[in-house]
Order: sequence, then C-alpha cells, then structure tokens
Amino acid sequence: MEDLSEDTMVFNTLKSFKSFMSRPERIHSQPTYGASDLGKLYTHKMEMEEAVKRVHSHTSLLQLSQEKQQMELSHKRARIELEKEAQCNARDLQREVDKNQELQLRIGRLEEREAETGRSFAEREESMQQLRKRIQELQKQLEDKDSTLTHANETVTSLKDEVRDLNHQLQTHQSRINTLTLDKDSLQEQLDLQHKKFKDVSQQLQTIQSSQTANEESQLKIRELERQLALQEGDSVIVRSMKSEVARVPDLERELKRLREESAFLRETHENSSLLKEEVEGLRKKVERMEQIREDLLNMELQKEKLQTKLQAWENLGQNTGLNIRKPEDLSREVIDIQQRELSLKQQNYTLTSSVRGAERSCAELRAELTALKSKSLEDHKRRDTHDALVRRLQKRVLLLTKERDGMRAILESYDSELASSEYSPQLTRRLKEAEELLQRVQAHSADMEAQISKAQEDAATFKLQAQTAEMELEVLKKQQASATEGNTAATSEEMQALRLKVEELESERQRLEEQNNVLEMRLERHNLQGDYDPVRTKVVHLRFNPTSVAKQTAPGGGGAAEGGATETPRAHSLWRHGNHRRPPQHPAHTGSARE
Repeated sequence: MEDLSEDTMVFNTLKSFKSFMSRPERIHSQPTYGASDLGKLYTHKMEMEEAVKRVHSHTSLLQLSQEKQQMELSHKRARIELEKEAQCNARDLQREVDKNQELQLRIGRLEEREAETGRSFAEREESMQQLRKRIQELQKQLEDKDSTLTHANETVTSLKDEVRDLNHQLQTHQSRINTLTLDKDSLQEQLDLQHKKFKDVSQQLQTIQSSQTANEESQLKIRELERQLALQEGDSVIVRSMKSEVARVPDLERELKRLREESAFLRETHENSSLLKEEVEGLRKKVERMEQIREDLLNMELQKEKLQTKLQAWENLGQNTGLNIRKPEDLSREVIDIQQRELSLKQQNYTLTSSVRGAERSCAELRAELTALKSKSLEDHKRRDTHDALVRRLQKRVLLLTKERDGMRAILESYDSELASSEYSPQLTRRLKEAEELLQRVQAHSADMEAQISKAQEDAATFKLQAQTAEMELEVLKKQQASATEGNTAATSEEMQALRLKVEELESERQRLEEQNNVLEMRLERHNLQGDYDPVRTKVVHLRFNPTSVAKQTAPGGGGAAEGGATETPRAHSLWRHGNHRRPPQHPAHTGSARE
C-alpha cells in the first residue's frame, strides 16, 4: 500500500509538471497579449515553480515519514526477535543442564570403554608386530627363492642358447665336410686327368716346338724361294732361254706344292699351339684353384679338430657338471626337468605371494582399525575433558539447585501447615493419589532401566569373554602357523586361509556385538533423556505452577487463594505429564525442562 501511494504521488507531480510545461506554448501562440500578460505569465510561472517545489518537498516528507515508520517496525521486530532469542537461550540453558546430568553417566561408561580399548590396542599392537616379523621372514624367503629362480632361468637360457648354437654349428660343419669330401674326390679325379693331360700337352709342346723350329726354317726357305721366284719371274726371259733350267721347273713346282703344304701344316700347328697355350693357362688356373682348395681343406681339418675338441668338452660336460649329458637328447631331457622345477617353484612362489598379499591385506585392515580406534580414543579423551568441565559446572549447579529445592520445600511445608486439612481434604487426597501413581511409574521405569543396564553389562561381559577367547585362538593359530610354516610352505597357505576365515568370523562377531552394545547404549541414553531419576532422593516440583504464587496472583483473599492453589496442583501435574508424553525422544535438548 505504501508503494502504491508513493506511485500515485509521483504520477500526480508528473501530470502537474506536464500541464505547467504546456501552458507557455498556448500563451505564445496567442498574438493578442500585451506586456501585462507577460508579467502575469512570469508570475504564474514562478507560482507554478513554487508549487512544484512544494510538491517535491511534500513527496520527500512523505518518503521520510514512510522510512521512519519502516524503521520503527524494524526496531519492533528486532525487539521481538531479541526477546525470542532470550527465551530460546534460557530454554537451551535448561536443556544443557539436563544434558550435563546425563553426560555424567556416560563419562563413566566412556572411561570403561577407553580402558578396554587401550587393552585391545596393546594386544593388537603385539599381534601386528608378530605379523610384521612373519611378513618380513616370508619376504626374505621369497627374495631368496626369486634369486634362485632367476639364476636357474639364466643358466637354462644360456644352456639352451649354447645347445642351439652347437647344433647349428654341427649341422653346418657336417654339411660342409660332406660337400668338401665330395669336392675333394671330384678334384682328385680332375687332378689325375689334368696330370695326364699335362703330360700329353708337354709332349705335344715339345713336338710343337720342334715343328715351330722346322716351320721357321721352312718359312725362311719359302721367303728365299719367293725371292728366287720373283727373280725368276723377272728373269723369265732368261729362264726361257735356258733350256736346262726349263727341265727343272716341274721339280720346282713340286717343291712349291710341298712347301705350301708344309706352310699350311705349320699354320695349323701354330693354331694348335695357341690353343694349347690357352689350355695350359686354364690348367694353371685349375692348379691354383686346387692349391686354394687344399688350403681350405687344411683349414677345414683344423676346424674339424676344434669341433672335435668342443665335442669332447661337450661329452665331458656331464662329468664336470655332474649331469648325465652325452647327447643333445640328454640335454633336452635335463632342460625339461629344469622347466618342470621352474614351474613348481613358480607355483610355490605364487602361493607364497598370495599368502603374503593376504597377510598384507589383514595388516592393512588392522592398521585401519588401529587408526579408527586411535581416533575414537582421541575423541573419547576430548569428550572426557569436556565432560569433566561440564561435571564441575553441573556440581556447582546442583549445589545451587539443592539450595533452591530446600527453600521451596520450606515454602511448601509452611504453605501446607497454614492450610487447614478439613477444608481441603479432597484436593490433598487427589494430590496424594497422583503422587503415588507417579511414584509407581517412576519405580517401574527405574526397574526397567536397571534390567536393561544389567542386560547391557551381561552383554559387555560376554563380548569381553568372546574377545578374549578370540584373541587366545588367534595367538594359538599364529603359533601353529609359525611352526607349520617352518615345516612346509603348502600347509602354511591352507592354514593362512583358515586363519583368515576365522579372523573374518571373529571380526563379524565383534562388529555384531559392537552394534548390539551401541543399540543398548542408545536405549539407555533415550531412557536417561526421557527422565531417569531416583524418586527416593529427588522430588519433582515445577516452579511455574506453584500454588501459592498462583493463588496470590488470582485472588488476594485467604480462603479463595488456598482453594485455587489446591485445585491448581493436579492441573500442574497433568500438564507436566502431558509435556513429558508429547516430548520427542530424538531431541534430548527438549527433555527435563520440568526437572528442578
């Protein structure tokens, strides 16, 4: 509404300002005005400006008044909130007093639990130390076995590589020896043939050399004859003249034919001699090749001797190593045996690693439990310190409350002595009946609480016995495990599995018992929060429903005030019971507001 009024004021001012701004244009549009009209317009303008200023001031005043009202409302709200906070603080103080009374009982229980946890800590630390020692021993054994396995694997791989190389070398040498023997036989045959051929060729060379000398002589003769023929041709005229020489011409022709035939034969022999020379060169190359082959054969014989020494060393390997190795088959058999041993060692290593991993997991779980228990112990120490401080404060508060209770008792006794028993007998009987009912209820509640406390103590005792028996079983099993692991590694793995199962079962039982204990503690806390007190020592009286104060406030007269006070007491008790029944159990701060 305030915002709407402000909006209307703003719209009104805007309308007036627009009307004021539109008026001078109308005046200027009229040409009939004079100087007096201008003065009037000026005065009218000034008046309008003053009116606008007034409107602005009025709006600012309205805004300031509205802000003042809002500030007053905010101050009122703040006062109401402060009063509510003060009331809430008073209630919180009363609830904290009730909580402190309940925390006194919990302090003793926490101290007992702290002592039990300390004992369990010490026992678990001892068990953890034993497990660590055992794990270190197992790790050392594993490292030794790993080193032996790696050494055996290296020896096996090296032996395998040597065997493969030797087999390959043997095969290659055998093939080369076979080929060389064949080549040697063929070359020996070729050498024999070449020796024969060489002998024939040497004989032929001798004959060729003799034929060459004869050929040279015949060539010289042929040249001389040709020269003579040339002379004879030149001197044919002279020859014709000479008859004696004419008779000798056929003889010369015959000699020419013979010499030509001899020259052809010499040419053929020359060609044969060149071919023989080529064959001689080929035979020389073959002889050189044979010499190289002989050198290769010598080298092969040397390699053969070396291989024979290696074979002898291989045959003597069984004697040197203590193994029955004379053949590659024996070596393969030994390699298979080593592989089988390696597999068995790997299986043992796998079992040991699995057992070590299980032990490490259990150690990790125990460490986590130790950290959790340590954190719980620290929290318990902190709570104990806070509870000690609260107990001291509560003791002071209890002293003050006892003093107030004694004073209220004196006031009530004086009030009861002043009242006449004949006039207010029915009210007193009602009060007595209600008090007896309250006493019976409180006694029944206390009996239930005592039964629950006894059950909780019995459960705690059984839990302690079970924990002790479990610890004893763990120690026995650890000892058995230590004795068994020294004897056989396979049995250790089975025992470790059995121990793990037992430990898991014990941990599950411990968790179940802890849950039961927590449930019982929650029940006890609920009962304590609902109002667990001793009816013999304490008397419940609410100061708000004091009959004397109510009688004095309602009626100043003596008789009417006494009757009003007597009738107010059952109403006060009914209200107190109604408040206790309607109080939620999950909010411990709301309980015990009427217990003083």
